[in-house]
Amino acid sequence: MAAKKKKKLKLRVDRVIIAAVACLIILFGLYKGISFAVSHVMSLFETEAITPQKNDKPKNYKATVIVDPGHGGYDVGANIGELYEKDISLTTAKAVAKELDKADIKAILTRNKDEALHDNKITDLKLRCDMSKENQAKYFVSIHVNDYDKTTNISGFEIYTKNKASEALATSIGNHIEKLNYSKNRGMQDGNSLAVLRDNSVSSVLIELGYIRGKDFDYLNDNQKLEKIGQAIAQGIIENIN
Repeated sequence: MAAKKKKKLKLRVDRVIIAAVACLIILFGLYKGISFAVSHVMSLFETEAITPQKNDKPKNYKATVIVDPGHGGYDVGANIGELYEKDISLTTAKAVAKELDKADIKAILTRNKDEALHDNKITDLKLRCDMSKENQAKYFVSIHVNDYDKTTNISGFEIYTKNKASEALATSIGNHIEKLNYSKNRGMQDGNSLAVLRDNSVSSVLIELGYIRGKDFDYLNDNQKLEKIGQAIAQGIIENIN
């Protein structure tokens, strides 16, 4: 009798163990199934979030303009104290690019940070010019600052042109800068001696924003005012493209 009871007890223990194992297997299966389902749902949400970006259409630009912030890196350009031409030109060029983009005109900067394009100055200038042809640009606009260390009485902005075909662009830009009334318009100048104009493949201008010494200093030393000059330059470009 005692032997039968022990046998039944053993059978019950075995059944409990089997049932427990079965439950564990079922629970593990449910866990894996739920994990898979959650992962699948999350991936659907991620796909939906990414998909619209893939469907975005590229911007339809009217034209491309190369905007050239003069100097950069080791080549600081005109300077007085801690005010460098390379910084003035870059701040202004970025403002030009931003305004052109609003008008659906693609602006490509020859540099977008404080760096030279090459250690050799001649090669540096050639690389800037080459960007016009490489990008099938309509215009090339170079931005600089003047200096004359013999006197502080000289002031004004002036625009150098590549050729006759560049004069309309120079006139428009000059008219818009003049409206800011920060300095006098010294007019257009022949830019045939300037490599970035002479060796360029498209209509090109080089803008001297003013003289770093004297009356122009306060304007050239103010980033907000440089942004206004950049916007004025951009409006002159836009006027010739629209």
